[in-house]
Amino acid sequence: MKNYLLFVALLIISYTQAQNILIVDNNVNVDTSPSHMYNTFATAIAAAANGDIIYVQPSETNYGTITINKEIIVYGNGHTPELNSGRKAIFSHITIASSNVKISGLETAVNTNVAISGTQNNITIENCKVFNIAMNLAVADNIIIQGNMIENNISLNPNNAQSTNITINNNFLNTPAVNGYSYFNSTTIFNNNILTFAGVTTQSFLLTPTDFVAQNNIFVSTSTFNGTNWQLGGTPTIFNNCISYSYQGTTLGLLNGTGNFDNTNPQFVSIPGTNPNWDVANDYNIGSGSLGTDGNDVGIHNGFYDFDMRGYPTLLPYLEEMTISNNMVQAGANINVNLKANANKTN
Repeated sequence: MKNYLLFVALLIISYTQAQNILIVDNNVNVDTSPSHMYNTFATAIAAAANGDIIYVQPSETNYGTITINKEIIVYGNGHTPELNSGRKAIFSHITIASSNVKISGLETAVNTNVAISGTQNNITIENCKVFNIAMNLAVADNIIIQGNMIENNISLNPNNAQSTNITINNNFLNTPAVNGYSYFNSTTIFNNNILTFAGVTTQSFLLTPTDFVAQNNIFVSTSTFNGTNWQLGGTPTIFNNCISYSYQGTTLGLLNGTGNFDNTNPQFVSIPGTNPNWDVANDYNIGSGSLGTDGNDVGIHNGFYDFDMRGYPTLLPYLEEMTISNNMVQAGANINVNLKANANKTN
């Protein structure tokens, strides 16, 4: 009942520009008899039309592997919500097989992908917690990846002409895999991200970039990584106004470019000791005063993007408190619910 009420509240106060709003809820004892209610994502998207919104309810049960093959928006309740005992909308694998898709506030399980397949454009992946984002087999244009926590890698198509206008900004990239960021090119925007290296001494994170420029990012090491190999193959990446630092006291190799703050502690406002790895309780605003190419702080909190540590979807209000004052009622009686919500985000 609490989960159902949570999304009912969101539906009442959220914008409704789409043709229809559909709700997916795989929790037990949920009434799916209303025409807009479904207990699997597959049945919901089969009923959806282009332009619809699908809300996925928080649940203890994984929603499994899904394919998004229509022009829709899919919302979860954030990857680290304050309510519902931390329950969220989590999937095993998400394949985006349509253009004009947005997903926000979702999570994928460990060792699984958000993958784009076929020839697609105008896709946004925002405020999600995901393991991999794979476009290596797709022809993709105008893809926005922002405000996410990404555990492993982002792979583009080896053919530069088939991965164009990919924007990767304001993401926390937690312990990326060796060579995990592959085939970035001159149309790839990679700005205001934080990367934490926990790999071996000579780990590189870029694989075969071509005429690639990275700006306003923070690269921090918690291991023996020494920065001698920032990339493997390709043309030299240009880093502008980026910070590099090792919490192990290692002097990292200099970044190729201008305005960089090599071997400079970003002085994150609040991390436990010398461990900058992802934690929702940390504060990744910086205290070093290092400014990016746009005159704002480097990193995920740069002033132009409202990075949300809990992954609450943008444009939607989110609940901070919910109290049921009469949780035992007779059949047919009303339940009294008090809600407290925060204002819309406008990214």
